[in-house]
Amino acid sequence: MSCLFILAAALMTACGYLSNAAGTGSATSKSEAMVSVSSNQPSAESPSEPVTIPGRKNLLALGNGSFPIAKTSEFSGRWRAVSLVDELSKIGWASARDQVANQSVTIELNARTTLKSLVFDTASVDEEGTAAKDIVVEISDTSATDGFREILAATLQNQKDGQEFPIKQSLGGRWLRLKVKNNYGSPNFVEVMELRGYGDQEETLPLQNISGTFESSYGNFHLKQEGTSVVGCYEMDSGLFDGGVENRVMKLNWNERGGESKGPALMFFSQDGRQFLGVWAHNNSADGFTGEWNGKKISDKAGNCEHYKTLEAGKAGQNKITDNLQKSGRALVYGINFDFNSEAIKPESKPTLDQIVGVLKENKDWKMTVEGHTDNVGGEVSNKSLSEKRASAVKAFLVGAGIEAGRLTASGLGLSKPVASNETEAGRAQNRRVELVKN
Repeated sequence: MSCLFILAAALMTACGYLSNAAGTGSATSKSEAMVSVSSNQPSAESPSEPVTIPGRKNLLALGNGSFPIAKTSEFSGRWRAVSLVDELSKIGWASARDQVANQSVTIELNARTTLKSLVFDTASVDEEGTAAKDIVVEISDTSATDGFREILAATLQNQKDGQEFPIKQSLGGRWLRLKVKNNYGSPNFVEVMELRGYGDQEETLPLQNISGTFESSYGNFHLKQEGTSVVGCYEMDSGLFDGGVENRVMKLNWNERGGESKGPALMFFSQDGRQFLGVWAHNNSADGFTGEWNGKKISDKAGNCEHYKTLEAGKAGQNKITDNLQKSGRALVYGINFDFNSEAIKPESKPTLDQIVGVLKENKDWKMTVEGHTDNVGGEVSNKSLSEKRASAVKAFLVGAGIEAGRLTASGLGLSKPVASNETEAGRAQNRRVELVKN
């Protein structure tokens, strides 16, 4: 197994909770885990701004499956290493107090990557002199600890965004290490607000079945995967979740206490599917991810929670869709993946589509509108057309599976009804979805 999970198990209590990746010890629910900001910490008073360069895929983005797995130190709250790659320029990584020299962050990439350029943002650092100055970037195709080769050495300008540097050597690798030698004079900490990378990345194979029980930061995490859709529960505050899998990234929505508290989460799995590193946010990820959510598999059986006892029984995804339609008349469905800028449904989406077929066959009097939703990449007109084609493609699959065409209506809503911010890849992933509406 790769060295993906060289990560400190104890997360910052300043986030408002005590995390334990092995699932032991105490933990606070996400509805109670709030970030504490004192006068001694970096501040994040201004709204975060997008930093992604249009037309280029940021291969270091958290939403694209890159994840910090090791660091020499980090501050507390939102100023952790994960904020280095969250695509929000107002919140970044800061070292621990009084540790300003020879700091580093190691990032595992979603797949083998050959970078062509790197971009650094430091304009929004919190104190004069804390911006990173002399940096070195290395890449490894061996492991998270060995085999690193230098691809960039540079001096960053003080407090400036969009500092782009070409890579001096075309070297592929799976792990990237940023080393910060010093800052611009502050004795307090060193900061980099955002790191972006552009180049070429090999395709990754979809995760095989990751169903099982994981010891996690928020109690045991019970997961059932059916194709590219996931559904489950966790043993804290009646926690429930559902979502979808793309490559090694699981993108889900969680809710606690019957929906009193909810939000999105991203989880990055090891190649064998037995461990994950995750982050979560309240409501949406526009203001950054509030906390970390990590886990390790302890059983290949999904099991059940006291508040959700039908997970292991089968048809979990289908039952979840049925429940949502019965309760609210609407079900948000992730796990129906399409080719890029196309209405062609990817083969791995079939189990999720089969769930919808099952719902309609068991409820023969139901009529349904299939809504297609997109992110904002490409503009309003093209996304409206694309969403219509995708909704029609889903309808065509259902008709081909034996559902009467007269029971189905296809509707493409494009980018008009986002459920998360379109300013980051994580938010855009939440917005690319299919929704079912019971007529």
